[in-house]
Amino acid sequence: MVAIITDSSSNFTPAEAAQAGVILIPLTIIFGDEQFSDGVDMDADGFYAKLTSCKSFPHTSQLTEFAIEEAVRTGLSQADEVLILPIASALSGSYERCVQVASKYSGVYVFDTTCTTVMLKMLVLEAVANKEKSAAEIMDILRGFRPKIKLLAALDTLEYLGKGGRISKAVAALGTVLKIKPVITINLKGEVEVLSKQFGIAKGISYIASAVDKTKIDFTRPVYAIYTMNDSNCISLFEKLGVEHNLRQNICPVIGTHIGPDAAGIVYAEK
Repeated sequence: MVAIITDSSSNFTPAEAAQAGVILIPLTIIFGDEQFSDGVDMDADGFYAKLTSCKSFPHTSQLTEFAIEEAVRTGLSQADEVLILPIASALSGSYERCVQVASKYSGVYVFDTTCTTVMLKMLVLEAVANKEKSAAEIMDILRGFRPKIKLLAALDTLEYLGKGGRISKAVAALGTVLKIKPVITINLKGEVEVLSKQFGIAKGISYIASAVDKTKIDFTRPVYAIYTMNDSNCISLFEKLGVEHNLRQNICPVIGTHIGPDAAGIVYAEK
């Protein structure tokens, strides 16, 4: 059997992870001098309330070597092998830190998921469903499954991408004035990619609704409606899409730091 480890960018709550049999490492959110463990002493609702009221812009930190080692030791006490599925290497140095820790142990492997948030949750659940196989076999399965996982999301603001240094402050300010709303995805390299720039969130939502090929959605798997803080834009999206979603997910603090409130999107697997 293989023990599965992931980090809190996967949008698992501690309770969900425990129910799935996943070892969850919380990431850290920093507001000024205050530090919070994602999902432990700050949940998504608390995070967005603080994000929109606090003068300090939040930052996140990588997984610590200590936290990874602790999770690995727990995993080795439960199973023959351990597989770590962290946030994409293109998005965080946490992947490299996991690789460094894994190199100290026999039977511990790290898979570059090339994704995060609910996409990562889907990948982790696929690993859990195959945990009786070897780690090598699971990684082969994940390599085949990852290209099928799709995310499209419309952001309501460029402010947080600018504050986080993902785009220049000048571009963020201009986008705010012009009411430009980017539609993003996470590509197979694990990078955030802008698919379209729309004038207004309604047009961003309409773009997603027209871009999703409903005939390709695998409805035998969860279809996730994703949002940040407020789900009203998410509701509008799914009304336009005309498809049922199984689960609604408020995006975790670590990712919400960079995209801000009122984003809306969909995560699903293709057939």
